[in-house]
Amino acid sequence: MALRGPGTELFDRRYRALRVYWPTSARLRWQARVDRRAGLPLGLNPGTTPVLQGLVARHDDACERERTRFHVETAPLAVRLQQIEAELPMARLLLAGRADEVARTSSPPAAEALALRLAGEQGLPTELVRQRRQTTHDRAAAAARAAHEDAQRAVDDLLAEEAAIGGQLRNRWDVTRSRALRYGDFMRRQASIYRRALIRKHPERESLAHGWETELCPAPSWVAADDRTPSLPAAGVNA
Repeated sequence: MALRGPGTELFDRRYRALRVYWPTSARLRWQARVDRRAGLPLGLNPGTTPVLQGLVARHDDACERERTRFHVETAPLAVRLQQIEAELPMARLLLAGRADEVARTSSPPAAEALALRLAGEQGLPTELVRQRRQTTHDRAAAAARAAHEDAQRAVDDLLAEEAAIGGQLRNRWDVTRSRALRYGDFMRRQASIYRRALIRKHPERESLAHGWETELCPAPSWVAADDRTPSLPAAGVNA
């Protein structure tokens, strides 16, 4: 499970540095000895031996699997975010209408409006009629203010939910990118074990080591990008 701070997922235990256990290390050294005896080209770059090619392929597969997992796990959040983006314009339009209604009812009624008599009020005193019109106006003003508060609360709730979902998506995207970087480091450490064993008895091992291509598993473009915001619509596009 993820460790959480106050309202924010800080990091995930599953993307700590991966260990190269001794069976894997022994297998890599054995493969290096076999390749050395078979006379394969020395591992200066990923294309020289099947082992290095396999490490790069597994790294690429792991990165794509992490990105696919991100899009699958965050699909409900992405759908809700699009719903909020569709609901916000109407909510803001309703809020503007409620604000106009508050402005209209906040002005005191005109003398003609206070003196207006409705059906059945012809025999009532003028002061009573004015009180009735004033009460009706005050109730309309209170209802307009309450409706405006409800509309403002609805907009605020949508904006707060939008910000919360955006934070969850960015945090989950950071976790996904961190896992991809971890896989790259893991594959490079395995390649280092294999390469050291491959040239262990070579007379020019020092110069060969300096000539290695160190960037065996470069991070995909979506991992190396500076933008922390995931591109949700591009879920099915290869990096």
